[in-house]
Amino acid sequence: MNGRRSAELRAFRATLVGTLVTSVGLGLTLPFTFVYFDRILGLPLPVVGVVVAATAVLALGASGAGGALADRIGLGRVAVLGLTLQAGGTLVLAAAREPVLGTAGLAVLSMGNSLVWPSLNGLVVHQVPAERRSRAFAVRFGLMNAGLGAGSLIAAATVSVSRPTSFHVVYAVDGATTAVFALILLARLRGTTGWSAHGDHAHVGSNARYRTVLQDKPFVAYLVVLLALAVFGSAQLQGPWAAFVTGTPGGSAQVVGLGFAANTAAIIALQLPVERWSRGLRRSRLLVACALCGALAWVLTGAAGFPGTSTTASAVLAVSALAVFGVGETFLSPVINAVPNALAPDHLRGRYNALNSATYPVSKLVGPPLAGVLLGSGVPATWVVTITLGLLLTAVAAVRLGRRLPSPVEFPRRQLSR
Repeated sequence: MNGRRSAELRAFRATLVGTLVTSVGLGLTLPFTFVYFDRILGLPLPVVGVVVAATAVLALGASGAGGALADRIGLGRVAVLGLTLQAGGTLVLAAAREPVLGTAGLAVLSMGNSLVWPSLNGLVVHQVPAERRSRAFAVRFGLMNAGLGAGSLIAAATVSVSRPTSFHVVYAVDGATTAVFALILLARLRGTTGWSAHGDHAHVGSNARYRTVLQDKPFVAYLVVLLALAVFGSAQLQGPWAAFVTGTPGGSAQVVGLGFAANTAAIIALQLPVERWSRGLRRSRLLVACALCGALAWVLTGAAGFPGTSTTASAVLAVSALAVFGVGETFLSPVINAVPNALAPDHLRGRYNALNSATYPVSKLVGPPLAGVLLGSGVPATWVVTITLGLLLTAVAAVRLGRRLPSPVEFPRRQLSR
């Protein structure tokens, strides 16, 4: 038993190494999707928006299929499959010189990505003891942001529209780091619990359906809260937030870059201290804290655009907003993957994690179009008001969620101390 547990912990550590490696590669390319398609591959921006939305739909479908596949053949195998697809799609993007091939690469990349993270989240249950899982999720989230930050800094210093080859190089490096992650998992996960499907799949197959998962009312209530957090939070973070800020007195591309740097710095600096401090709290209260931090971030953003605000004050408020948003993310990370895995039976773990991850592409289909209507209304402040109220209502919903979650899920520390 001790030998098996040691092997599983080594597998988790390998996952952390792979997460850091691939996150650096992803950080090289993440800010440049629209720029790459528009300025390098020659696709008009409105069409790029359609392409990105279409790939989000594909990712949503792949996430559902991946959850079912993980329950049938194993979480580890699906994670490696997803990384292989992700690496292949990224390398196709690197080789693309025209939009059709680039679109195909982005589609494969998006579908692969939607298989990877739900599977890795489910594997944590098999790799890490129950009392350390919240910390495990938090550590991986912190490492991912550290890698993204490092990659973004490297990209800022090396990538230029005047040198199209620089884009092809960073996409090739991104694909290579993803392939390295796939090899790490293939070497370290085979033979560990979770690599193959749990138990006798034929025995549990009659209950292995998404319909069964959706009959879990506490889980569905949790999904509603998580989706609201994403629609009014993370889905507003990149394009909509930057569009609003660049119209404020202190707004500029430099301020936008500083804001995202402050966001990453807050997560890296505070993730582990917040996880330690919050271990004795109800999980629903961490969701409340996340929603309230997001609401405060949007209030600060709105203040940055208030008439009469000086250029300097506007810039400080905008940068501070994303730092506060980063603090909210540190409250979310110990919960977002721990709750579905605490609720899921082993034979449905893939489906629970797939639905959990599906909230992200769904939020991308809802949040940015909503922001586009509000920001284009002639009164951009309506965007600030709407998303702030949305997060305040989400905080109320999270309080109500706490009454529906089973006690071992809502109070993990209390149960583990018995």
